[in-house]
Amino acid sequence: MYRVVLLRHGETHGYSGDLGLTELGESQAHERGRQLAKELVAGAPSGTRIRFPHAPTARGTATAVTLRAALVEGLGDAHGFDLGDLEPDAHFDSLQFFHDGVARESSAVAADRIALDPGSGADPDWALEYDRFDANYGELSKTGGPIDRWLTSTTLRFEPPQVAVYRLWAGVSALAAPHEVALVSTHSGPMRAFVAAAIGRDPGEPENLEPVDVTLEGRLAEVTFREHRVVVEVPDRLPPWIAPGYVAGDRT
Repeated sequence: MYRVVLLRHGETHGYSGDLGLTELGESQAHERGRQLAKELVAGAPSGTRIRFPHAPTARGTATAVTLRAALVEGLGDAHGFDLGDLEPDAHFDSLQFFHDGVARESSAVAADRIALDPGSGADPDWALEYDRFDANYGELSKTGGPIDRWLTSTTLRFEPPQVAVYRLWAGVSALAAPHEVALVSTHSGPMRAFVAAAIGRDPGEPENLEPVDVTLEGRLAEVTFREHRVVVEVPDRLPPWIAPGYVAGDRT
């Protein structure tokens, strides 16, 4: 048995680029780390290894840095746990968008959209598709609005929700080891799709640093989010329409 806790990154400066955390976002990550330290002291056996995988975005990385520091502070010197280093992991990256021949993190593409010359004539198709997702390039993202549309709309360039779910499961499965707890700093879109696939409906946007708790034993996993708790089979193979290389991190 092992445990993976998926955590949405802290409040960010915005989604018009790959930006870091606000002062509030840092505080959110620190407070969650302190809470998790108390949980681990109360329930995890001495010798448990704590891992810190994270999305390679600026906000995912900053969240992991502060989360780990808070764990160190909250556990003290005599906790008996083995705290690992930070682990950038593309499985837990943000929503991807196919642009310039590669899959790119969607907020980074927003910067390219904003940089387009408004006097250059008709916008390219990729820009029009991005506009349908988030017409003001970030403000609506603060409330999760674009993810509502992403979960229910058909697009050509955005990573499909189903694919995001499979890559999160692949990342969770790759962490499998006894006597470990993985605290994963990731993103709301993939998290929301992951929970929706598990419970059968969209439960809404996770708050900053709100957890999705996954406890795995063999081929079964218990997924907990808010009042929802379900047991599901862990996917052990991809459907033929999903490229294994992409799920593993190949974005070309």
